[in-house]
Amino acid sequence: MNAVKGTVQNGHVVLDNPAGLPEGSRVIIEAITEDETFGIREEDWEDTPEAIAAWLRWSDSLEPLEMIPQEEAEWRAARLEQKEREKAAFSDWSDKLREMWE
Repeated sequence: MNAVKGTVQNGHVVLDNPAGLPEGSRVIIEAITEDETFGIREEDWEDTPEAIAAWLRWSDSLEPLEMIPQEEAEWRAARLEQKEREKAAFSDWSDKLREMWE
């Protein structure tokens, strides 16, 4: 699973987006500093006409994604399963928030 981000509020970690983790899942929390980046930093991004042209050539060279019907059906089913997990997690999360504020 990919890392998720959150913020400590009142001694609890509040995730930026629901992670879809089952109740009782154990997690590892690692603090990050504001100067840590993910991917390329803005100041390292080249925006010269040559760099933009090179990026466009690379982008244009990509082949389109093509799936056979079975792959597409599996992909759609996985998306639906993920959606249902996220809806269930959101319901649990909103119930916990409601309890905190009551």
